[in-house]
Amino acid sequence: MSEVRLEIPTDSLLKLPEGSSFHAKSGQARLDIGKGKEPGTIVVYASCDSLQRQCEYYEKSSSVWRECYEGMADLYEAELKQRSNPVKTFFTGLGIGIAITVLGMIIIKNKLKNGN
Repeated sequence: MSEVRLEIPTDSLLKLPEGSSFHAKSGQARLDIGKGKEPGTIVVYASCDSLQRQCEYYEKSSSVWRECYEGMADLYEAELKQRSNPVKTFFTGLGIGIAITVLGMIIIKNKLKNGN
């Protein structure tokens, strides 16, 4: 187990010049402490090589899953746009059927009147 301990007096940290920081490392563990960009803020960065590798692995795998999800969401949206509305299809077919029936009846009446 790697462990880093860094004790810094508060006045030393507050007098730290812009862009510089205190560093400590022990085995796989690393610690950086410095002043933040905004006045009165302190930035502490701690890492461990094995944890960092594991975080990178999960970050990569989550980005792959995110890309797959976005791809599937795009396919789903495209499929929804491509599908026809069943109610619209029903009423379109009903209207065409009525129009064909009326035209057929007119043609049959005309043929019967003319005696053909």
